Amino acid sequence: MRTSNRAGFLSTNLSITIEALEPDGSLRFFWLDYLEHDGKLYLVGKLKDKKTNAWVSCCVTVEGLQRNLFALPRERRVELDEDEEEVETDVVVEEEDVYGDFDLIRKQMKIKTFKAKFVERSYAFGDKDIPREKRKWLKIVYPFTEPVIPMSACSPNIFKIFGTNTNAFELFVLKRKIMGPCWLVVKNPHVEFKGVSWCRFEASVANPKDINPLPESDDLSREIPPLTVMSLSIRTIINHHENKREVVCASARTWHNMQLEDATPPEKLPCTVQTFIRPLDRFPPNFEAEARASTKGTISPMQNERMLLSLLLGALNKVDPDVIVGHEFLGSSLDVLLHRMRDLKVDHWSRLGRFRRSKWPNIGKQGSNIKFLNGRMLCDLASDAGKSMISSTTWSLTEMCESHLGLERKDIDPDDTANYLDGSLSRPDKMLEFVRHCELDAHYHMAIASKVQIMPLTKQLTNLAGNSWNKTLNGGRAERNEYILLHEFHRLKYIPPDKTFGKKFVPKAVEEEEGAGGGEGGGKAGKAKRDKYKGGLVFEPKRGLWDTYILVMDFNSLYPSIIQEYNIDFTTVDQTDEEVTGEDKVPEPPSPDVAQGVLPRLIATLVNRRRQVKGLMKDKSTTPAKMLQYDIKQQALKLTANSMYGCLGFEYSRFYARPLAALVTYKGREILTHTRELAESLNLDVIYGDTDSVFVNSGVTDLAEALKISAMFKKAVNDRYRLLEIDLDGVFQRLLLLQKKKYAAMKVEDGTRASMEVKGLDMKRREYCALSKNVSQYVLERILSGDNTEDAVESIHEYLTTVSQNVRSGQTKLDDFIINKRLGKNPEDYPDAKSQPHVQVALRMKAKGLTARTGTVVQYIFCLAQGEESTKTAQADRARHPEEIKRSEGQLKIDYEFYLANQILPPIERLCDPIEGTDRARIAECLGLDPNRYRTITASDEKVFYALDSQMSDAMRFKDAAPLRIRCKWCQTQSEYPLIHDRSKPFLKASGFVCLSCEKPVSYIGIQLQLESQIREYIAKYYEGWTICDDQTCNNRTRMMGVYGKRCLRAPQGCRGQVTFEYSDTQLYNQLRYFKYLFDGEKAMKGAKGSSSEEEVIAVVGKNASHLKTLSECAEKHLEHCGRRWVDLQAIFSVLKLT
Repeated sequence: MRTSNRAGFLSTNLSITIEALEPDGSLRFFWLDYLEHDGKLYLVGKLKDKKTNAWVSCCVTVEGLQRNLFALPRERRVELDEDEEEVETDVVVEEEDVYGDFDLIRKQMKIKTFKAKFVERSYAFGDKDIPREKRKWLKIVYPFTEPVIPMSACSPNIFKIFGTNTNAFELFVLKRKIMGPCWLVVKNPHVEFKGVSWCRFEASVANPKDINPLPESDDLSREIPPLTVMSLSIRTIINHHENKREVVCASARTWHNMQLEDATPPEKLPCTVQTFIRPLDRFPPNFEAEARASTKGTISPMQNERMLLSLLLGALNKVDPDVIVGHEFLGSSLDVLLHRMRDLKVDHWSRLGRFRRSKWPNIGKQGSNIKFLNGRMLCDLASDAGKSMISSTTWSLTEMCESHLGLERKDIDPDDTANYLDGSLSRPDKMLEFVRHCELDAHYHMAIASKVQIMPLTKQLTNLAGNSWNKTLNGGRAERNEYILLHEFHRLKYIPPDKTFGKKFVPKAVEEEEGAGGGEGGGKAGKAKRDKYKGGLVFEPKRGLWDTYILVMDFNSLYPSIIQEYNIDFTTVDQTDEEVTGEDKVPEPPSPDVAQGVLPRLIATLVNRRRQVKGLMKDKSTTPAKMLQYDIKQQALKLTANSMYGCLGFEYSRFYARPLAALVTYKGREILTHTRELAESLNLDVIYGDTDSVFVNSGVTDLAEALKISAMFKKAVNDRYRLLEIDLDGVFQRLLLLQKKKYAAMKVEDGTRASMEVKGLDMKRREYCALSKNVSQYVLERILSGDNTEDAVESIHEYLTTVSQNVRSGQTKLDDFIINKRLGKNPEDYPDAKSQPHVQVALRMKAKGLTARTGTVVQYIFCLAQGEESTKTAQADRARHPEEIKRSEGQLKIDYEFYLANQILPPIERLCDPIEGTDRARIAECLGLDPNRYRTITASDEKVFYALDSQMSDAMRFKDAAPLRIRCKWCQTQSEYPLIHDRSKPFLKASGFVCLSCEKPVSYIGIQLQLESQIREYIAKYYEGWTICDDQTCNNRTRMMGVYGKRCLRAPQGCRGQVTFEYSDTQLYNQLRYFKYLFDGEKAMKGAKGSSSEEEVIAVVGKNASHLKTLSECAEKHLEHCGRRWVDLQAIFSVLKLT
């Protein structure tokens, strides 16, 4: 960061020309964002120019910040023995000893100035070596400009020092009691423009204590100043010569003085648009003229990329937006902008943010460069926070426009960008269309953000937690939970646990998890890591179709309520984390006379505040605008209260407390068990239960009677508890209960109509295509319709037959075949990328310049390899992005057989499993698949006779064998080698082998080489050792071997399937036998016996006997080495001893 005022149009007296000070000389501004640098805090916000009544950006530099360290004195002094081990002595540690030890430590660290005094503090967290009672600690303060003391620092008289790595921002907001974006009052400000920022007003303050939040009694504290919001849309193209992405177009749509709490859609608010476009070589004729005429000068043609980027930065500086809205901006667009600005040496690149810089810092990995926007808030629809607030499958802009705006957005393939910017075109229409598409996307960004109210909701969440607004916009829940506890424990004079960095890598997907342990078990076991503590209880479901009213009784906010009910807190529960016989010891809950802890009090406060807001919403005189504000506030309160438990069980949380989390889930399991026992004592049947709810079979078909039973049961349960409450969450008219966490039901709404509710089924997973989901929807509707079972089954069979016909005839639209899968890591980081379809597609996407990184949902469709009609497995290299198929002009063909066999059959089979009148084979037959492949052996089939392999016909034995493909060297046509006695395709004639296409002779040596090559391919395929899980909901494919035999490696995640080899030894053996069979002259003559071609076959075999023998021996050679062919009796009976 530079402090000189070299560049830019701002003058050194700009701050002086703005009248911002109050009559008493203080300064009021609304704080938005911050930067911490070189021991100083730079607070960025908005203030009002009293001269012009205009709102301008401001930057307040906070100096004089001091670290706060707390040193814990030892009870007895320690000394080192001969083995350099610490040994406790009998010397009692005095205050002077502790002070003296720290003086030595600070001298070693070359800390020049410090102050210290003894204070009383408490500690209540995970380190069991630290006393929990209130005691004296040495508090040390020294400037942030001095060196940092290591976390591991200790001495003979000091056991541990806390706070060594606490950052300045955390200390500042805790000590000044700043709870998120708010009005701040600055006393004794020094107004002077030093050029540290691009803000219109700058000031500094020498003492942090001169900054305080505006009192709530002041009316201004409840107002939010208008913000300047800019939506940015960037278009890029790949320069294949340099293998870099370049910027070709940028559109900035700006809303000035936008009221955050105003629900008016952005299309009804005034805005300005400015678009910068540059050609690849030259503009089409008349482009500049038509651009000016048709858009009133909002399009600015640029001659090159450097000029485009410079003008974009100029627009940013002129508009000075407080918020930048975009889609994939942090993960893609910003990365390209930074690299291009650096490569092209663009001046004043730091105008992307609000802080002046002259030296380029390191550009981090994609998605980690938000530091370049410091001072401006980023609202990225594709960020973790955006995804948590926007319901979507892929979070692509096209999908969100359709689902949230009801608009159809046209996608432009990156490969088509050059066509739109082609300067050789006679008219500029294509380039103008490209520009308008970019401008429209900028509008869509803002429209979606406004629709889901991201900015108001994140502000409320930040005000509750007391952290940074930008972190809430772009981070997970972990930091919000951390700060709300930090504020509370600081107020109560507790020393919080230190924050650790770099010890463990925390994936974004992991950060969003709240707690641990799902179902009845925990997670994976590692060498030095215990299993996760036991999670919520899930009852074994009573599977089947239920046609009496099912009452879903749900505990309201179970875990937060348990924390309140049993006063579970850091300060009330003994957290001694001992292991007993390999299992965690669950601590005892505190006695009822223990004072209320921090967590219960916080949750109770949030719940009560939400109840008050909900009460205000019931006022009929409330305006729609006020109602929206109340709704956002109650959402924020609910989200915050429900996430408080998460900080206990999240292993990477600063306040991770495994014993407390284990106690909460233990009580949850206990409560659910007692609830089932109570139901049974009332002669009610609990058919299922999961964590915080039970499904009670009312046994009646009258809704009024069912509701009476629910009221009776509710009262019986609630009478047992002080704060815990169970309530009727829903009534199911019909319920199809399949497995744990998997069911579908017709839920009664308003007592008159019913709607379908689906949980956990395949149709709710993005790995299944729209075609599969639509078919599942229809089948569920028929099953839950209440119609006669026979009629429902018959209609399902007819529908599946129609679907099969439509799919095979090409009547099903392309989008219905799209499969979505989320990247768990960057595509290049997958060790088994070649076996992962979505990774293969993601790598091709990145090569085209599209975004594909951790968290990206990749779309793909399985296609046939060239010349194939169907495949039995979904090979990763056959997955293609939908745009690739559209652009192939019919060259890429969808593998319909794969979709029918793997995307439709398995989920429909599972749905129909409890239904009589159909089975897997019958469903397969309706879908046009071979029913014999899908027959299952049931108990009733035990006495059915099955033929041995030796008694099978050759046609049955080799029905699944792959054909031998022979390529002709003359016409390059690849043909399947037919059976010799099949004279409809005479590949072998008396004169020798001939091509089926051009009828030219084919050398038997060429056939032998191709046969040998294909045999080796199948042997190599077998030795690759790929295994696949037989559970279609898992379908995990891997080469890794588990220690539990055939158990799926995803068993810790709930999979109950078994793994089998994708290509087994039986398949290889039969394949080799088939290749030998193709050239077996005796078998050919036997197969032709009694047919009209018998004499012809005998003649052909006789003429080519030597060649057939050579080719047959080629396959036989490999069969001799196949272990499956032989039975080693010596090995089998070696354990038997004859006496």
